[in-house]
Amino acid sequence: MNQRQGGALPALAAATALGTLGGALWLQRKGFAPCPLCILQRMAYLGVLIFSLSAISLMRSNARLAARVVLGFGVLSGLVGLGFAARHIWLVLHPGQLCGLDPLAAVINHWPVTQWAPWMFRADGLCADTPSVFGLALPFWSAAGFVLASALLLAAMWRRASPPTR
Repeated sequence: MNQRQGGALPALAAATALGTLGGALWLQRKGFAPCPLCILQRMAYLGVLIFSLSAISLMRSNARLAARVVLGFGVLSGLVGLGFAARHIWLVLHPGQLCGLDPLAAVINHWPVTQWAPWMFRADGLCADTPSVFGLALPFWSAAGFVLASALLLAAMWRRASPPTR
């Protein structure tokens, strides 16, 4: 496998994360305030994006073990994000429940990263009040994105683990 092929899967994972973050910011601009769980999912997507891009760089330098470790962190970010998305889906399906807007939003809104980039990380919305895209609530799409990105990074890890063929 040449270097260009080796970075294709993490590049697709990075594109998934970047597209999802862009879509979230676009919806926010349209008036849908993100909830605390949305913000936590954004942070997980940022992790997927950063680790995917780092893995691509390491693959180009032929740092095999380092690339696998970084891909593993990317998978971990995706699984953590999937957990947040699953909780968000549960809240959408059980609208009488609260997501912890008051305590969780207060914590998130005081993080240094929120102070640095409030346009990206400020939690002002309600978890059960999510927009639908093509008839499906946003957390379902987010979960699908995390599954896709994690699967791509796992496949890249598996490819990096197998010995090169000639």
